[in-house]
This record gives sequence, C-alpha cells and structure tokens, in this order.
Amino acid sequence: MNTLDCINVNGLDFNPQKIGDLLYYEGPLLSHFQDASKPNEHYFYRWVDNDDEANRWLIFKATSQDLVKFFNKQFSELDLIAQNNAVTFLDLDDNLNSLGIYICAFENIPNDYLPSQKTFFEASRYEPYALELKNKLEHSLKEDSILLQLLSRVQNMEKEHQETKKILSDLKRLLETSERN
Repeated sequence: MNTLDCINVNGLDFNPQKIGDLLYYEGPLLSHFQDASKPNEHYFYRWVDNDDEANRWLIFKATSQDLVKFFNKQFSELDLIAQNNAVTFLDLDDNLNSLGIYICAFENIPNDYLPSQKTFFEASRYEPYALELKNKLEHSLKEDSILLQLLSRVQNMEKEHQETKKILSDLKRLLETSERN
C-alpha cells in the first residue's frame, strides 16, 4: 500500500451507519454512510488500496447539494472529494477491525487513490441504491425549497401586517386629532 503523508488519529469524528453501496464489484467500492446521530451528514467510503493485512478506505464527506450536482453530472466524483480540505483513511482487516485511522490533507492524497476528473455518475455503472439516493435527495431539496418559499411569504405577510397596523394607527391618530379641532 502507498505510504501516507497523514496524521494518525484514534477514531472517527462521526458514528458511521452504513446506508448502501453505490459501486460494487466482488465487494463494495463506494459506500454511503451517515452519522448515526446526524442523519443529514453524508459520508462516503471509497476503496482505494489493499495488501495482505488490510483494505484501505478513503472517507470523505459530501453535502446533499453537492451530491445532487454529482448525480446530475455537474460534479465528478473527484469534485466531491475535493470539496473536503482533509479526508480520512481507514485501514480495516478482513474482520473489519481498524488497523489505522489517518487524517490527510486533500493535496497529500496519493494520485492513484483519486478518481479521474472524468468519473461522472452513470446510472448503468452504479447500484440501484444510487438512484434511490438521487431521488431521495432531489425530493428533499425540492421540499426544502418549497418550505423556504413559504417562510419567505409568511415573513412578507407579517411585514405587510405590521405596515398595515402602522397605517391604521396613523389614521386613527389623524382622525382623533381632526375631531379635537
């Protein structure tokens, strides 16, 4: 395996919960995880290397918006990884025991661990789970957009209501003043 220019750490900074595999060939190649305590945080394990003792995984985080860009071919897989200033490498033995966890700056990732800039989402190459995730994220982002529009309208209505109250108060004051005169 490649030697890493990284910092050795004691554990992951999230509680991984495997959700599904996006790429699979004789084993998972790209898997989706979420933080068990923060289900809106998306992590991906990308298999990058192995030797007689371990399989090495590159772990990177991605936002829902960036994932939608990836699924819509606006981002390559490399773009997703590059959104992270640092990534994590995890060495696991055949029994999934951790043999090492390392934090690595993006610029120190060995080139042969990175996908080509031309690696875009192609539904035919990915597992059915990838399309499920794509649809779920797009639906969620549409819901978020609708909620933001509704919130904006409510805020505008409240502002209009305050303006109307002020106008009515001013009119009332004018009427009271004119009645006194």
